[in-house]
Amino acid sequence: MVFINVFIYLIVFILGTTIGSFLNVCIYRIPEKISIVKPRSRCGSCGRTLEAIDLIPIFSWIILRGKCRTCGVKISPRYAIVELITGLLFVWIFLIYGLVLTTPILWVFFSFLVVVFFIDLDHMIIPNKVVITGMVLGLLVLGVQIYEGYPLYMSDSVWSFVLGPLVPMFTMLALAMASMIFYRAGGLGMGDVKVYLPIGMFLGWRLSLLSLWFAFLFGGLFGMVWIFILRRDKKANIPFGPFIVLGAMISALYGLQIFNNLFYR
Repeated sequence: MVFINVFIYLIVFILGTTIGSFLNVCIYRIPEKISIVKPRSRCGSCGRTLEAIDLIPIFSWIILRGKCRTCGVKISPRYAIVELITGLLFVWIFLIYGLVLTTPILWVFFSFLVVVFFIDLDHMIIPNKVVITGMVLGLLVLGVQIYEGYPLYMSDSVWSFVLGPLVPMFTMLALAMASMIFYRAGGLGMGDVKVYLPIGMFLGWRLSLLSLWFAFLFGGLFGMVWIFILRRDKKANIPFGPFIVLGAMISALYGLQIFNNLFYR
């Protein structure tokens, strides 16, 4: 039995790392407005099209010692890190939810969040294409809600699918407008507002608001470390997307437990 469980977790991990490899393509190409379908992956230095042996998640980077097999230019370890993170997240979700329809839904959601995290970290933007794609993928939740009920909504009503994106998006819009008034250039961006549309579709309005609370908590803690410990410029622009992603992930994984402990004991 233990062997079977380990084998299943290994399969889930491999699936996650494979998806992570594709997410690397999205993270690099979408901000550059390059198709994620073609051309095939190639070395950014010498232009050689990568072969199958170069595309094995994590292991290719290790085997090649982080260098291009042709020109020897270093390959960023970020590619392997994204693959590893995605694989671990897939296993984490499976450990919590098990073999139910919610699990693949959250795999899709977390893949979307990984793309948001790294694009915003690199470019301080959340492209409309990413938001729209997240909303299209979020339609999967409606099918699950109708078919068997979606636990993260904490309601059997189909209206939860409507309230899910609208409540957190308008809440975030109000906060963004307030931040622009008080902080002007240092306020929240519209990308931070729009991303709550797909987040709300996947989490529902309750867990989305919880994720928003976590996002501001993590952002505030990081800001204090940035200013008082690292002694960095307090006027520096810091992407808020990564904190939104962390808040959404924690809410998806543990939000139901948090709500049960707080309100349904």
